Amino acid sequence: MHYSTTLTGSEPIVITIGNFDGIHKGHQGLMHEVCKLAERLHSRPVFITFQPHTLKIVRPDSNLRYLTTLEEKLELARIYGGIGDSIVIEFTPQTMAMSAGDFMDDLRSHFDLRGMVIGEDFSFGHNRKGDVAFLQDYGKTYGIEVYAIPLEEIQYQRISSTRIRRLVDEGNVSEAKELLGYTVMLNGVVVRGERRGHLLGFPTANLVPPVDKLIPADGVYAARVFVKKPQAQSDVTHSPCVYIDTRMDNAEMQTQWDAYKGAVNIGVRPTFDGQTHLVEAHLLDVEGIDLYDRYMSIHFIARLRGEQRFAGIEALKIQIAEDVRRTRLLLQKDGA
Repeated sequence: MHYSTTLTGSEPIVITIGNFDGIHKGHQGLMHEVCKLAERLHSRPVFITFQPHTLKIVRPDSNLRYLTTLEEKLELARIYGGIGDSIVIEFTPQTMAMSAGDFMDDLRSHFDLRGMVIGEDFSFGHNRKGDVAFLQDYGKTYGIEVYAIPLEEIQYQRISSTRIRRLVDEGNVSEAKELLGYTVMLNGVVVRGERRGHLLGFPTANLVPPVDKLIPADGVYAARVFVKKPQAQSDVTHSPCVYIDTRMDNAEMQTQWDAYKGAVNIGVRPTFDGQTHLVEAHLLDVEGIDLYDRYMSIHFIARLRGEQRFAGIEALKIQIAEDVRRTRLLLQKDGA
């Protein structure tokens, strides 16, 4: 079994295991319990996840798109789950075929496992034989404390990555935020477009999201937009997709990021008979700034409308002006 890890020594650890796509409130609750058990057992809290998502191998025709990239997932686990260490297992057909016992034996041969926290419906391994009963028996044999949490305690009864993916796919970013505990985001580097926004009087910064990232439904959104300052660009050159912790001290934010209000369009621009799917952010009250090749993070606040075809350029310009007006009002209410 191949894996990468942030752990550098042989210290005792307490773990949880899962895909953790989105690091939603349920995941966060689970991770907080890991931290509590780790403190009691004088161990380091660690979360174990898979790359790619297990469904990519189990059901390769599922066309799964992620709420979060691996880099985003690791950062969100640190910020919202309180766990900074991880073990990322390369999920392959061979990994999928492993029995639960072989899987745990492999982990135990590489790491000093002292505890494990799971949801009460958790199962893994070939034919999903690695359920709570199996793990509790395994733990008794090898001195690993296994703690199974009732799902209602960590909100799993009403929160799931599948449900959140459906909401994002429908453009319901505000409800998705309630389940995630943070805003739906897209991260990437600003690229050159066809400059149609400039011709319309509403210039845009175009973003190319990571491959397999779930993009909200086509339409126009009010968003907060963060652009990495030029002097801080080196921080994200090699691994650009990191989540911006908007709760950080405001002075620290201002040293690394320029923050803007934005009206964001997602779609193919049917008025121009477009074919390419684009994410375009018009930054309010901004003129003459070169954003090309800078790292940008879009945090979606609300969907204003679906994408539509207009009779002509003037009708489109009138609608964009209305979108900007509504964006300004929404973000003022939201405190942006």
